[in-house]
Amino acid sequence: MGTSTGILIVPAIQQVHLPAGVAAPTELDFDVRCFLFGTPGGLILVDAGLEGSGAEISTALEQADAAWDDITDVILTHSHPDHVGGLGGVMGMVPRAAIWSGAEDLREIPADKPVKPLSEGDYVRGLRVISTPGHTRGHISLFHEASGALFVGDAVGTIGGKMVRPPSPFTADAEQAELSLRKLDELRPERMLFSHGDEVTDPAAQLRHLLFQRPEPG
Repeated sequence: MGTSTGILIVPAIQQVHLPAGVAAPTELDFDVRCFLFGTPGGLILVDAGLEGSGAEISTALEQADAAWDDITDVILTHSHPDHVGGLGGVMGMVPRAAIWSGAEDLREIPADKPVKPLSEGDYVRGLRVISTPGHTRGHISLFHEASGALFVGDAVGTIGGKMVRPPSPFTADAEQAELSLRKLDELRPERMLFSHGDEVTDPAAQLRHLLFQRPEPG
């Protein structure tokens, strides 16, 4: 929703249940979030969620008093299925929107039209691209410098109000992922928007605290 800085950020949240043995020895319940971000020229959709995400994105659009046609760009933080599985359905609703992802993940994106590459320091309608590899080779985060809002994809998440690293089995390069977290720490964000988990108060302090905790072995 709108904030004191006047920006619009609305999450579209899917709830997921995986039985034991599908992705882990035990059953898993988690949320998957993509975000609408308002710009003067239209809406950016950050990530596309799992397949079938259209209903949740439609609800977010209603909350933003907007329509599918207002989406001008779709930026994918990385290529994992819970972030790109809904891309086909999204593209059907916004065929004229530009699709973007980190350059190193392009080959893993299932798209029926060219996906435009993004690299460190690029901008898309006011969002600065921060290269944060580790979770995947081409993982990116997005920083809105004017407001201090930072979309972190799966570089980090939250559980129960506390910041946590992503599960090691789903992280391609743990050493790179840790370097990327330190890079995000240097930004000192006012807000952090997580693909998994709610926002937390004072995210810069929480991230600094997390970095002083030794990662659990994979």
